Amino acid sequence: MTFQPATVSNDLISLPKLPAWVTSGRAETLEAVAFRSGAVLTILDQLVSDPSRGVPVKLLANRLALTAASATSKLEGRMAREVDIRDAYHLTPAGEARGPDGDLLAFWRDAARLRITGRDWNAALKAFV
Repeated sequence: MTFQPATVSNDLISLPKLPAWVTSGRAETLEAVAFRSGAVLTILDQLVSDPSRGVPVKLLANRLALTAASATSKLEGRMAREVDIRDAYHLTPAGEARGPDGDLLAFWRDAARLRITGRDWNAALKAFV
């Protein structure tokens, strides 16, 4: 099987545009930067959530979960590489303990699937943690 990299459109008309107030170049306060960052994240979420864009959302979520598990492992003092964490998760036979790194990846994968939209987001988050 050969890897076919995805083509990224250079068509600036079809890509979502950031509002001018998000991209202004003047000096910013911390609050303004936080607000603008939230606005950009909203646009990014809309781009990723749009099925017509062809973004592999589950693949992206799994990749981000692996990165988060690696960072968490380093914070806990273990120097497991992403390859080791991935192997601990995927190569452990069913019913056996995955170890701390495999469990970290399982936690972050579950967190990536958590939906915190709607009225019950607080209860869903509390039930997860």
